Amino acid sequence: MKIIFQVEYAARWGEELVVKSNLRSGDQPMACADGIRWTLQVAQQRLPEALRYRYALRKATGELEEEGGGWRTLAPQAAAFPTVVLSDSWRASGGDALISSPYTSVFFRRSEKLRDGGEAFCHHSRRLTIRASCIPQGCLLCVTGSDEALGGWDAHRPLLMQPALHGAWQTGFTPENRCQPIFYKYAIYDVKQQKVVRYEQRQRDRVLPPVEHSNAALWRNDEVPDFGLSAPRGAGVAIPVFALRSAGSYGVGQFSDLKLLADWAKQAGLSMIQVLPVNDTSATLTWRDSYPYSGISVLALHPLYLDLAPLSGCFTPKQAEQLKAEQRRLNALQEVDYERVMQLKWKYVRLAYGKEKTAVFASEEYKNFFAQRKRWLQPYAAFCYLRGRYKTADFAAWEEFAAFSEAKIAALNSPDFPEYDDVAIHCYVQLLLHNQLKEAATYCRSQGVILKGDIPIGVSRSSCDAWVAPELYNMDVQAGAPPDAFSATGQNWGFPTYCWSRMALDGYRWWQQRLHAMSEYFDAFRIDHILGFFRIWEIPLHSVQGLLGYFSPALPLSVSELNRRGAWFNAERLCTPYIREHVLQELFGDEACAVAQFFMEEYKAHSFRFKPEFGTQRKIEDFFAKQNGDSSELKSKLLDLLSDVVLIEDKSQPSRYHPRIAMHYARSYRELDEQQKQALDAIYLDFFYQRHNLFWKEQALQKLPAVRYATSMLACGEDLGMVPSCVPEVMQQLGLLSLIIQRMPNDSSVEFAPLACAPYLSVCSPGSHDTSGLREWWEEDRSATQRFYNHVLRHDGEAPATCEPWVVREIVLQHLNAPSMWAVFPLQDLLATSGSLRRSNPRAERINLPSNPHHYWRYRMHLTLEELLRRGEFSRELRKMVEDSGRTISS
Repeated sequence: MKIIFQVEYAARWGEELVVKSNLRSGDQPMACADGIRWTLQVAQQRLPEALRYRYALRKATGELEEEGGGWRTLAPQAAAFPTVVLSDSWRASGGDALISSPYTSVFFRRSEKLRDGGEAFCHHSRRLTIRASCIPQGCLLCVTGSDEALGGWDAHRPLLMQPALHGAWQTGFTPENRCQPIFYKYAIYDVKQQKVVRYEQRQRDRVLPPVEHSNAALWRNDEVPDFGLSAPRGAGVAIPVFALRSAGSYGVGQFSDLKLLADWAKQAGLSMIQVLPVNDTSATLTWRDSYPYSGISVLALHPLYLDLAPLSGCFTPKQAEQLKAEQRRLNALQEVDYERVMQLKWKYVRLAYGKEKTAVFASEEYKNFFAQRKRWLQPYAAFCYLRGRYKTADFAAWEEFAAFSEAKIAALNSPDFPEYDDVAIHCYVQLLLHNQLKEAATYCRSQGVILKGDIPIGVSRSSCDAWVAPELYNMDVQAGAPPDAFSATGQNWGFPTYCWSRMALDGYRWWQQRLHAMSEYFDAFRIDHILGFFRIWEIPLHSVQGLLGYFSPALPLSVSELNRRGAWFNAERLCTPYIREHVLQELFGDEACAVAQFFMEEYKAHSFRFKPEFGTQRKIEDFFAKQNGDSSELKSKLLDLLSDVVLIEDKSQPSRYHPRIAMHYARSYRELDEQQKQALDAIYLDFFYQRHNLFWKEQALQKLPAVRYATSMLACGEDLGMVPSCVPEVMQQLGLLSLIIQRMPNDSSVEFAPLACAPYLSVCSPGSHDTSGLREWWEEDRSATQRFYNHVLRHDGEAPATCEPWVVREIVLQHLNAPSMWAVFPLQDLLATSGSLRRSNPRAERINLPSNPHHYWRYRMHLTLEELLRRGEFSRELRKMVEDSGRTISS
């Protein structure tokens, strides 16, 4: 069999196109005679079961840039022809965000039964495939053209196309004259009027060239057509599931509450519900597990969100009465009491398990559920059992189970194991959670509302994932973030970083499994800290703050380069904490002598270093954890001293160095001579803002496509913070939506992001779970508020002392009118548009404090979803704002 790849691309001098495929021949360069039409001919005795291919551009620099979209496929029916010509259009970057499940499966879902379509057209020598999602109901795509098989340009006789999976439309035909080129266009056909009502907007007709061999097939894959339809823009609400409050909940939001929220969202004209991660975080079995970004499993759902109501038939009247009494007490609380809620839910889950286990485990439903998830479910259930048995999630303390063993895990999951019920109950709970979230997601879709999930950038160090596959993680370091608006000393998340080279060996299968599991419930997802796919802030285990971290991977500086650029390397002066007598006096005043005597040693005149027992931030932290009384100020000053360096040695590349982030605030830097400071300034600016751009771009393009194209979900990225200049380009290329928060612009030259200039492929929002709400922010910095009032809202005079409802409405309207594909609002900010619905204390609406690594995540709505649904006037006002801004998505 002969396969001929054809694609048009206007290449520059020194560039060439490459076909990447799973054929034995692998990646192959294409030939081109005119700089536009590229061809590759491959002889193949037999096709792979599923041929996958895509095109890539090899630039003159050697850099390989792949076309947009996922892998193309060749249907097995192609084997019926001795020669198949694959005539393709180069897929532009970012062009497939609308070919994602929110648009193909929810908002513009086809009523027709979707299928591959290969068999329907296998006998035709010409086959056309195109991707388009936003086709109105009652209409079909069609092809009209010069050949009689295409209706001869008659608007009443076009060739209708069949909707297929993932936004594709297909049709096939046999031309009357094989030797003539066929001119054609795509169009929208109104089924009721039985005619073409809109043609694609292009000056020239498309052309299907003749094929030399009479027994050859030509399969054409065209780019997305432009019908002149306005690009859909939607609006959504953001709130953690745990923050939902309903009459039927138990002191915390649960998956079933999403149905009530979807009812309200539909009422208010909103099409998206964005939530925080919902995976199990039960490591310590205390309130510290309330942190939703530290999962013990990236696949298991959190028992916190289980609705006990469907299990009520398993309880005695007395047990049911006690449950209702505790439910009333928990629901009366203003905030989530994580530990009480978890204790209550596990108490009644165990009762239900005792009644249901035999029937459930014998059911076909459970057998299918278990068979599809056995690979991760059994290790997870064993992990949860061993966490209880050893009273810790730190698997290093699990004696014979410290190292993961499939045989030992199988034994724990065997019904013959004496404590089998303590293992199996976790499988039972996961089935319940799966059913409840699946039911909620299905209901939301039926209301025209999609769920947007959240993928944390890390996993807990004491997680089932790290236990099962430790080779996928760098357990000797921890991930975090450099100093930013949230924390002057950076953030230390404590997660191990990923061993990307190991993950690449199987094509990032771990990530793809994670995304596939997520797509069962969600139609869109947010990649937390997407910058971690370019580079991650890696912090030594001995550090507490983020200041002593550095980006990884990176291109650190050699000693010779530092010297050549005038930094005059001196390890003792630049790489060790700068502690001089005058520094101690300045920091500690009258206590300087006592502090130096206890924590330090004088290694030369007037110069000090920490004693070995206090030589790292972790040692200082551990020391003060054992002390009585409030010594936080002293501890903070000692931690700052330990981070007072100018250069940090790379642990994996000895004798190579990173400039310490924010080194200009270090005393060590400030007391250098001006010439050396100027040299270091130049190095610093180049290192953080120029040196790595191409390198980090290459890193991201190796990893992100596997995540982006693993499913048909709409992919969004949280790209806040210290953003390399290559990030927008890569996100555009992959069709990833960026995040725009008005008061946190990525452009350091402006104070507030200009929403009117937002790109279409973006999500704009007035805040996030990491920021204060609009009302609290308004009162944080009076001068900033005044500038915002005058220059962004464009009002004269003095800004109101508080963020009054009319002010919030104006800010909401600015976001609704932005060009962004999505405008998503924290629920607190939407309620703030109403003087009667807003909470009395804006500071009680804060979800997270990023500067506090031990923050208790316990925010709850102050009114129930049922109450919100009853406030129809508020919903109607909000819906009118959404409709007037053109953000109501409808087919």
